[in-house]
Amino acid sequence: MTDFRFDLRRGALITAVLALLSSVFLVLPASADTEPFDDCPQGQFCLYDGSGGTGTRLDVAEGGKDEDHPGTILSVQNNTRMWGCVYTADRYGGSLQTVKPGNDDEYVTDGVRWTVASYKLVPTRALCFTGYERCENGKACTFAERNGRGAMTVHVPAVDPATQNLGNSYGTEVAPKSVWNRTAKHLCFYLRPDYTGTWTEGTKTYGAYVVLRGDSITVPASLAGAFRSHELVNGTSECQ
Repeated sequence: MTDFRFDLRRGALITAVLALLSSVFLVLPASADTEPFDDCPQGQFCLYDGSGGTGTRLDVAEGGKDEDHPGTILSVQNNTRMWGCVYTADRYGGSLQTVKPGNDDEYVTDGVRWTVASYKLVPTRALCFTGYERCENGKACTFAERNGRGAMTVHVPAVDPATQNLGNSYGTEVAPKSVWNRTAKHLCFYLRPDYTGTWTEGTKTYGAYVVLRGDSITVPASLAGAFRSHELVNGTSECQ
């Protein structure tokens, strides 16, 4: 009988210890630290002013964009169905990072900050590499960078007294590197502000660079930033 009572007490002690351990294990997950980016809601592109999803959070819905973001962005979480496009310069210019749906990204590496100045959310990754969509139908738009990126100039042509063609003259502040002609006319670009100027490639000399109606183009490297005027014409033979 003595041995039996001893076994009962030992069994009760073991049961109590196991119960205590179980209660500890049940409490641990609730007290664990929140995982990075866990606070980002579904359907939102979350921008944080701290690395690793820390600091103040800004939520952006699908299709959102900002061509000139004034604040600091050091990390992002993309919980949308769209691609996040993040740029180092305003107007979708400079270097580019893309953020796949469901992924996060970090903009501090080894203590070096990657400046974020603009962003947009688009249906496909390919659309991160262009900015032509900013040009409205019926307008002629030039861009400071390739593929419609960078600062955009929307041209409102005036009538040239000599040719009666609609045209614009401008200086280095425009310096087109890409163009979208969304008008019903053709665009003739020139190297000089007075709708003149020629350049030679091989054995041929050219007086105008033509962008047909409806076309978007990246200007050849040899001419990028060189145009100083353009006209809108009905036929390419009207180029001066």
